[in-house]
Amino acid sequence: MKIVCSWCRQEGKKDLMGEKAPLKDERETHGICVIHRLEVEARWQTSIHTASYSGTASELSSKLFHWTDLLHVTGKMRP
Repeated sequence: MKIVCSWCRQEGKKDLMGEKAPLKDERETHGICVIHRLEVEARWQTSIHTASYSGTASELSSKLFHWTDLLHVTGKMRP
């Protein structure tokens, strides 16, 4: 299977990150490249920092849940 970065594809950049078993399978699976993963983590850190100073605990909890879930999913895609 071919592994492609969804973010790179959306931006019109080279999106092929590699392959994984079964190698004969021509279908695609999606992941996130290192560059976009770092961007996502930076936005996550910024949103947590901003929410923690806004004084809204529910907003912070909501953002933590969203980003933690996203990172959990992308963590499974790492080679």
